[in-house]
Amino acid sequence: MPHSLDPTAYRRLAPLLLLFVAGCDCSGDGGDGPPIEPLRPTDFTYTLEESPAGLPLWTTSNTRRLGAGDRPPETRRSGLHLSAARHEFEPVQLVLGPASGTVRVELDPFPGLGPDQRLSLAVGRYQGDWVEPLDPLAAGGTVSLAGDRGTAIRLTVYVPRDAPAGEQRTTLRLTPSGGAEVSVPVTLYVFDFALPDEIHFDSLLYLGVGDLAPDGGTVEDAKTMLFEHRLTPTGVTWPSGFTWRITWDGDASPTRCSAFYDEPDEGDPYAIHWLARRYVLGEGWNGVGFPSALAFQFVDNSTPRPSSFCGIDRGDHFGSDAYNTEWSEFLGALDGYLGTHGMRDKVYYYVQNEPQDDEDHRLAAHLCRLTRAAAPGLRIAISEEPKPEIAEHAEGGCGYDIWIAHLRSYEPDYAWRRQRDHGERVWLYSLDHDPDPYFNPTSAESPGLHARIIPWVSWHYRAVGWAYYDAGRFFDGPNPTLRAEWLREGFEDYEYLWLANGGSHPRPFTAETVDPAVDSAASSLTNWTRDPDALQSLRHELGRFIEGSRDTLPVLETTSDVRPRGAYYVNFQDPAGPPNTDPLVVDGHTCLKVGWGAYDAELGYGWYGEFVDDPGIALYGYDDAAGYDERQRSYVYDDYGRDNLFEFALANGRYQVTVGAGRPGRAYPGDPHHVRLEGQAVIDDEPTTDAARTFTRTATVDLRDGSLSVEIGGRSATTGEWSYTFLQYLDVEPTD
Repeated sequence: MPHSLDPTAYRRLAPLLLLFVAGCDCSGDGGDGPPIEPLRPTDFTYTLEESPAGLPLWTTSNTRRLGAGDRPPETRRSGLHLSAARHEFEPVQLVLGPASGTVRVELDPFPGLGPDQRLSLAVGRYQGDWVEPLDPLAAGGTVSLAGDRGTAIRLTVYVPRDAPAGEQRTTLRLTPSGGAEVSVPVTLYVFDFALPDEIHFDSLLYLGVGDLAPDGGTVEDAKTMLFEHRLTPTGVTWPSGFTWRITWDGDASPTRCSAFYDEPDEGDPYAIHWLARRYVLGEGWNGVGFPSALAFQFVDNSTPRPSSFCGIDRGDHFGSDAYNTEWSEFLGALDGYLGTHGMRDKVYYYVQNEPQDDEDHRLAAHLCRLTRAAAPGLRIAISEEPKPEIAEHAEGGCGYDIWIAHLRSYEPDYAWRRQRDHGERVWLYSLDHDPDPYFNPTSAESPGLHARIIPWVSWHYRAVGWAYYDAGRFFDGPNPTLRAEWLREGFEDYEYLWLANGGSHPRPFTAETVDPAVDSAASSLTNWTRDPDALQSLRHELGRFIEGSRDTLPVLETTSDVRPRGAYYVNFQDPAGPPNTDPLVVDGHTCLKVGWGAYDAELGYGWYGEFVDDPGIALYGYDDAAGYDERQRSYVYDDYGRDNLFEFALANGRYQVTVGAGRPGRAYPGDPHHVRLEGQAVIDDEPTTDAARTFTRTATVDLRDGSLSVEIGGRSATTGEWSYTFLQYLDVEPTD
């Protein structure tokens, strides 16, 4: 994906939609919401007018990763500007250079924010060609410039709960080596509301809490840092826990395998009875605690429970009667303990990881039933999308309180029914190999929006958490990297959505107040804005909406200057193959020949996808079949059936869009096709047959983002497998 700092180029990439979840019956009792007003994104990328000779000073969105080739923009403006709610951390990014030498950096407190304000500075460090680690910088410290590349300084302010609303000003002073001091004005707008103390977007992040303790600091310092980033580690109660190894089948317990043991003889910092009260309930710490706490989990990916428990062999994974009886006694004791101490709504047992086949589904349903019978109040989780193979199993269906779904396998319709009818929840999880056009924050080179967009996409799909198995890579020793900072930005964004929605999570099959704003930034798992300026603008205007300084709900509207409003005809084919006629004219319309090229901002069209640059997978076809025109005979397809996103930059307005798909030379009854136009499913998991080998479907779309989005392919809900989608052509015609 391009990382150019040209804001126009970013806006050409931005698929910002105003559509709800296509393919679901999303009608509900949400009622009429506030009036909606389109928002043109602010440009956060500009050179500061305060720049001295020989030292360019410039800024860009705090969610944009600085690259070695980035240079100061031509646009000029004075000072740094940021906005935040009370009880929020908000950064702003200042870039120095490219230049050589050193610069002394001093930062004055905001006079009106009071003694509880916190200001911090950090210098971005390059890994290869991209900035990722952040090295803390003391106020009054000296920065060595990077010479042939820009040096990023990140200023973060914490706004106290008692801060007055309105503008606050301070000064950042820079003194280049051998030069005069430069004063940079910093303006902070404080919204007239506070973010809630509680964390409403949950997470399950595998990382070593002890590794995050700062030099001379404590584990509590590490947990406080994580909480302030609104991130939840697996080790909420580390260095102890609720696991059976401690509380039931442990050597230290005087009542081993007969009564629950909460380490009453251990010192407070090491005993589960103290750690749980402090970090689950927040007693004596922050008053609220983490939003959830993993009690214990499966042994490994293929082993849900230990092979031996209290001296009893398990047998197969379903367990012997004696083993299950003892296991049930432990679960019941844990459930009783949590109920007595008011922790049932937070603590959960992670039962099984990624069941692979029918026997695994049978086991998941069995373990769910066993737990429900032994511990009715104990919350349970599984890393799987909600599916009837478990929840409606023939031997006895059973639903999990938390389904942790791989984002590429998530199917909202069934999940929403489970959520609505059974009160279950969904979290999403990422894997390292998740490709574009999905978000993937796992790489130190991925754009910042891959992290920040997660809660926005999750809101759209009614998911309320996110999990990742190796979150330690988001930290450099005890210091958060840019990815951890961007996760906090996104998790704080969720609090804005929660507040704008009346202090509540979104409900499935219900149109919520803030949905139009969310859907203008993220309308599907693959269709979300790539423009950090746009998202920053939307979040700012949401702040104004929440505080009441605007009475309309903001939604993004991004324009395109690449292609004016008009009629366009696209033929998907091998550009060097048939049909060879040039120009290609069908039914009086001249067609643009488009192959598998990656998105090109100058051309204003192209693909995002896992294999779009692999000619062995991103394939072309041509069927010389009678009864079809040249557009229908030629097609593109992904040989692995993966999801791919085509973007076509286009001026906003209402269009009638017709798409052609299928192969005239052969039917594919086992490969259901998928095509979405601007989030609308126009071909929804439908196979071709000998009687109907091709599709011609038309939809009317209201384009607001300056780019027509076409999503094809993916895993079939019918077959459970990746399936072919043969894309032939696209007709785009303006309509009133």
